[in-house]
Amino acid sequence: MNGDILPTDHTGLQVLDTESCLERVRRTPVGRIAFELDGEIAVLPVVHTVDGLDICFRTAGNAKLEMALEHDRVAYEVDQWDPDSHSGWSVLVQGTASIVDDEDEVRRLEQVSGGSWIPQHRQGYRWVRVRAHTITGRLLEPPADG
Repeated sequence: MNGDILPTDHTGLQVLDTESCLERVRRTPVGRIAFELDGEIAVLPVVHTVDGLDICFRTAGNAKLEMALEHDRVAYEVDQWDPDSHSGWSVLVQGTASIVDDEDEVRRLEQVSGGSWIPQHRQGYRWVRVRAHTITGRLLEPPADG
């Protein structure tokens, strides 16, 4: 990170600040939403858009819509790893899910998000917002040679 020395956690991983976390989420289009479904934990991939501190995504899936309608607590994770260099990063956003109902907000999200990756999403989907309560991230850099 441009020679900056980041603080580390108890495991020695470097701790990313909020803006560094959001920048990584912005440049990585797919993450995973985790929520409770029928007493179990479900983790599903979605294509997201960052809106301020929040994560927004389209879905036509009933489980994700039910979770959002009930304003459930959720976790959203984005990461990237390179097994050859033993490096990578992970960002975790924890918050509350809700359906985006405001038509102006939906239009704005459509404009900033780009197109859906899933053809069925051209019609019949809804936007879900994960209102971030906490955003944390860790960075694992390649080990120093020598």
